[in-house]
Amino acid sequence: MSGAPAQPPRTTSHSAPSRSAAQLTCAINDTSGCLNNTATSTITTTTSPADADGSGNSFNAADLTRTAGWHSGRTVTIDGATITLPKFGTGTYDNMLASGQTLTVPGSSVVNTGDAVVFLAFATGAAAKDATGTIAYAKNNCLNPNGDPTDQDYRLDTVPDWLSGPPSAASITLVHENHSNNTQTSPSSGPKIYAVSVPLACPGSVISSISLPQFTNGVQAAQPALHILGLGIRPTTATGSGSSAQHWVGTWASVQDTDKVQSSNGSTAAVNSQTLRIPAHVSIGTDSGNGARIHLSNAMGATPVTFHAASVALQDTTAAGPTAAAAPVTLTFDGSPSVTIPAGGDATSDPVALTVQRQATVLVSLQVHGEAPAMPGNSVARTPVWVSDRADRTSDTAAAHYTQTTYTGLPYLSGIDVTTSTSSPTGSLVLYGDQSVNGDTTSDDGRHHLSDAITNALVNDPHGDASLDYGVLNAGTDSNSTLPPITNSTNPVNALNPHDRNVLVQGNVRTVLVSTGAADLRNCTSDANTCATDVENGLASLDSQLSSYYTDDSQIYINQQPVTQNSNITVYLATITPFTAVHPGTAAQEAAREQVNTYLLDNYPGRLIDFAAAVSTDGTATSSTVKAADLSDGNPSDAYYADLAGRYVNDTDSDTLIYPPN
Repeated sequence: MSGAPAQPPRTTSHSAPSRSAAQLTCAINDTSGCLNNTATSTITTTTSPADADGSGNSFNAADLTRTAGWHSGRTVTIDGATITLPKFGTGTYDNMLASGQTLTVPGSSVVNTGDAVVFLAFATGAAAKDATGTIAYAKNNCLNPNGDPTDQDYRLDTVPDWLSGPPSAASITLVHENHSNNTQTSPSSGPKIYAVSVPLACPGSVISSISLPQFTNGVQAAQPALHILGLGIRPTTATGSGSSAQHWVGTWASVQDTDKVQSSNGSTAAVNSQTLRIPAHVSIGTDSGNGARIHLSNAMGATPVTFHAASVALQDTTAAGPTAAAAPVTLTFDGSPSVTIPAGGDATSDPVALTVQRQATVLVSLQVHGEAPAMPGNSVARTPVWVSDRADRTSDTAAAHYTQTTYTGLPYLSGIDVTTSTSSPTGSLVLYGDQSVNGDTTSDDGRHHLSDAITNALVNDPHGDASLDYGVLNAGTDSNSTLPPITNSTNPVNALNPHDRNVLVQGNVRTVLVSTGAADLRNCTSDANTCATDVENGLASLDSQLSSYYTDDSQIYINQQPVTQNSNITVYLATITPFTAVHPGTAAQEAAREQVNTYLLDNYPGRLIDFAAAVSTDGTATSSTVKAADLSDGNPSDAYYADLAGRYVNDTDSDTLIYPPN
């Protein structure tokens, strides 16, 4: 709109009262009976009435629908959970101010068991902190050790403010903010919606209802209010029942850290009705079930993307490149050959029969429908990507219609799962962190990330039996920080993004190895103690978040009924490796790094992998230089990551870890 004010109008008056939430009950897939606030408006000749924050400001409906692909009254899948959106943009109630509403979970037509509840939420007036509610389980589900029924109390540590909250944690960031005087502005940070997950104490148990926190019953300027658009239950990796039961484990992963994958010349990579063929060098193979499925993500995308067709195949080991060993297997999504993923969303394919060998290279082919002028993905993937002519080439076995791109990143593909034993399933190890995990300077064949090095080291371990007992997943990013901001407590018990979608959604995660902090130290300009303390607090917060979640298949049973005793995800922390000449640190930053490593060695015995000692000149965590044999042109080389992997395997062999991976 023309003539919009530079700043949105703000008032200190009370907003119109919202509907009281007393005794409000609705279904998780139809929240109309629990809605009590209007936060989304449509600007035409007049602005439809909405007031998200007590000052007459609101989301712009067109940003959600036309731009992001979130449609009124339909579902979106965020961080693996399918969430039904309310109807919005008509001036009627379109969100729940959290004030004790009860959302029942039907016994059919929705996911009613899982490992986490995902809340699609935002706060206004300031961040909403320490909001508590209750999860009720169905009869004979989630019993205490005495066999008595139990409910689960939960806490949302922090739901960030829609305008001032951290952009890195948002599931979706919109452009416009509408105002009650029929004007519209574009705040620099953009209005945001967040996904916050809550771990379920009894993974796989049937949930009967979820009560929202009693946090607020109205909106008032400058006063925190907690808004919830909807919520969904993230399924566990066990699917089906009886003869159709399957159990899944992650074998490969890639996380998104940019909304614009680049080409080597610095231009933004784009496709138009072409087919992408992406190689994935997996870790663990399929069991006798011979099943595979893929995960696609548009988490960092600003607009929806449609894949007209998709397939999966094994790479021809002789010809290599984009040549498949056999005719690719067509993938479907809820039975359809095509799928549209809105901005911030993700999708999982239906299972297909495919025998995948350990350390094989799987080719995933995706035909992008229409033009995609910017593709989200991992920015420095060190993995080749091929692209075809403007046609559906997903079924091609030969490489004739494919050309290798100059992409420096890897778009859309976020994970591959394979079947594991239903009676004795294996889990996955997720490697999470910055460039130390991502392998930004390794060989660019897609086979030399830290996950590949650890897989190789486990298979070739002289103390092992040449087997690979769990999936090894790479969740490394090129981000300047993977540490969570300390917004409330250093001991949070639930996760925001990007940690939820990058780590906790992975296939049957049982162990997480966190290796991060170097970039945070290099970006810190304070004194050494301040820089070190910030990183120490961030690592402690991340450890608390991740270890508050439970493994999918750890539930124990008494008299064939599930009880609340189960296993938390195990978190390992790694010491921070020395700075290099290409990415040097100041004297204060080096002192801070050594302080952080001393803190880790003192406080995390039995859960620490000493990566710094593995690559440092004198083999200690406080040595300030990397040994020359692990560097190439001043950057970490393939040998560097092999040494990190060797340290990990050595520590698992020597029983120095109190909770070994499985």
